[in-house]
Amino acid sequence: MDFGLNDQQSSIRDMVRRFGAKELAPGYLARAKVAEFPWKEHRRVAELGLLGMLAGPEWGGEEEPDFESVGIMMEELAYADFNISNCVLPPLIITSIMREHAVRRLQEEWMPAIVSGERMVALGLTEPGSGSDAAAMRTKAVKTESGWRLNGEKTSITAIPWATAAIIFAKTQSESGAAKVSAFFVDMDRPGVTMSSTPDPGWLPVGRGTISMVDVDIPADALIGGEGEAFRTVMNNFDFTRPLLALTGIGCAQASIDEAVEHARHREVFGSTLSKFEGISFPLAEHTVHLESARLICYKALWKRTQGLPHTADAAMAKWIGPLVSGRAIHDALLTFGNYGYASEYPHEQRLRDTLAVEIADGTAQVQKIIIARELFGREFVPYDTKRP
Repeated sequence: MDFGLNDQQSSIRDMVRRFGAKELAPGYLARAKVAEFPWKEHRRVAELGLLGMLAGPEWGGEEEPDFESVGIMMEELAYADFNISNCVLPPLIITSIMREHAVRRLQEEWMPAIVSGERMVALGLTEPGSGSDAAAMRTKAVKTESGWRLNGEKTSITAIPWATAAIIFAKTQSESGAAKVSAFFVDMDRPGVTMSSTPDPGWLPVGRGTISMVDVDIPADALIGGEGEAFRTVMNNFDFTRPLLALTGIGCAQASIDEAVEHARHREVFGSTLSKFEGISFPLAEHTVHLESARLICYKALWKRTQGLPHTADAAMAKWIGPLVSGRAIHDALLTFGNYGYASEYPHEQRLRDTLAVEIADGTAQVQKIIIARELFGREFVPYDTKRP
């Protein structure tokens, strides 16, 4: 059992840490307050080769992806700027899906633009009436003479305000009449597509919003993967996005804890420093332990992914515990600064609002617990019909 980093992982950590400290951290607070995508910083991340880490060797990645390295990169970026880190997540997801399941035409047209940071492609799964209960989706795709016709609505889509295309999940009907879920690549400039943004208390540079599709015609080769196989193939990507999301919260929380430690070291009160008071030092120690515990779960899940081992339960554990301990750590770090911590000129209240998004994205805590129970204890612990389409 080896808890150390190999040379490549150490190199990635050091590179991203230097880049984050120099180019991202100083501007985090200003960027976080504005609903504008940070294209300049996003493209700088791309220049470091980070957007293509899961895209395959043809597009700048490795033949066999190292998911621990991806986690290290995401955590280090989030330490400097939580939102920049989460702007990286859609390209990682989309390039991973397209590498495995998209036709050559789509790969050649879109992969270079995604990994260079020139274009954003979003992922549309959630609907107004269905989130984690993805089988309840109502968006439909019907075959036409030239391809497919989509009708439906997707909501809470990460980065959709800035996207020029999206992978959309929709129900298709097999020859036997059974409804299955398929995935499609949809350009946002197609007739019948409209988009809108969702106003949020945080996560502003990343953004999220809604897509409405009314008789949207797409070509036959826009199908991603096999027809009716989206859950079996495309959806397994959530087993690595969950620990990555958790690590963005952990990285952001670690920054607040480190700042609180330095503040406690120098802040004088009652003739001493805050660091001498157990009411300050004990919570900081406890949060450090909780963050380290969550971090280990995340990297265990990512290590299993790299090794090709089952990791659905581990990913759900990471997604549950990571946001939970991150939010608590940032909250107490804020309180350590007293009245300064509550001021908008300090980063803690902004981090608290930003990281709240991680508690919801890719499934809430309750959904993760259902997955954990299902994977570890069996389907007798599942509160829904597992035979639904």
